[in-house]
Formats: sequence, structure tokens, C-alpha cells
Amino acid sequence: MQRLKYILLFLLFVVMVFIGYLYISAHSEKERTYYFPQIDVYMKVYKPIFRDYGYVIFSNDSVFSFSEDKDFIRIYKSEVGQIDFVINPLNGKKIYVVDRWNNAKINQVNFDIRKINREDTTFFEQEDIVGFQAQRLKSQYFEIFIEDYLQSVFYVDYNISESPIKAEYIK
Repeated sequence: MQRLKYILLFLLFVVMVFIGYLYISAHSEKERTYYFPQIDVYMKVYKPIFRDYGYVIFSNDSVFSFSEDKDFIRIYKSEVGQIDFVINPLNGKKIYVVDRWNNAKINQVNFDIRKINREDTTFFEQEDIVGFQAQRLKSQYFEIFIEDYLQSVFYVDYNISESPIKAEYIK
């Protein structure tokens, strides 16, 4: 009987360690860097551990880290967490943020970062898709969008393809 107690205690300990490992690995600090040669910009997605927000950091240099003297957008975790960045390849220093749910706080240092909405006809044009009006990015612009609370990064480049392309991180 005593031996059975120790075995059950050991199994309980193993299960608790496993659950702790899953929790830590799922919520651990994650950092990924992307490079977009079309606009000559590096973008880092940084999610600190045990926080309800993450960061998208922009730089023209490949070696950079998060700090208050960098251009970043703090994105708060929410159920609907897509955020879009629109950039004119001819002027990569201006970044426009489409934040539909007002989940972002902007810190700008070197880039000119401004919020816009999808109805802005400077960047988007109306397109009729099976009786539904949608906003389509004008072909001269480059769009990066991030979904699932900073998990998936895609971009739209009409010189390559019309459909979104999954971005591959470099680090």
C-alpha cells in the first residue's frame, strides 16, 4: 500500500512537471525577425513571457533589439488580433498601421508611423467580390499583416502574386 502511494505521488509529480513545461513553452518569450527586400526593412516580432501584449519592431538594420529608442508598435492580445502595415516601397520610412480594433500603441523614432483605416482611398480601392464590397490594396503599396496574436506573418506584393504570401523568418 505504501509503495502504491509513492508510485501515485511520482505519477502526479510527472504530470505536474509536464503541464508546467507545456505552459512555459506555450507562453515563453518568442522573438522572430523578418526581412522584406521589397521595402528594405527588417521587422521583429517580440512576445515577452507572461504579458498580455507583444511588440512589432521596425529597423533598417539587421542587428537590433527591443528598446524604447526603436520604432515599435505594442499590440495588446485580443480575440481579433489582426494588424496590417502598409508601406510605399518608394518611401520605406513611412509605415501606415491598420488597427481595426484599436489594440496598438505606436512608438516612433526613425520611421513615420501613422494609423489609417481600410476605407482610406489613398491606399485601398473598393472591389466587388460576389456582391460584397471589399477593400483591396492598391498595387503600388506593400502590405504586411500579422494574425493570431503575432503568430503568423503574411505579406501582399502584387509584383509577385495577388494572394497573401506567408513570410519566413530569418532568426
